[in-house]
Amino acid sequence: MASDKMRALVSFAKILVALAVGYGIAWVWNDTRSGIDEMWVPYGAGLLSAVMVFILLSKLNRGSGD
Repeated sequence: MASDKMRALVSFAKILVALAVGYGIAWVWNDTRSGIDEMWVPYGAGLLSAVMVFILLSKLNRGSGD
């Protein structure tokens, strides 16, 4: 079983990866469709993507044994 410090580090890494993906999607969306969509749309898509990536990484971490 992993120690508490290792689990905290893995959770922090999952958050960083999810935020990086969300920021990347928002940046690409804003760069390619700037001025077409309202201002909140790319950031909403980035936030939704970050949440989805975090959930998928959390499910991946559990494995199929549980």
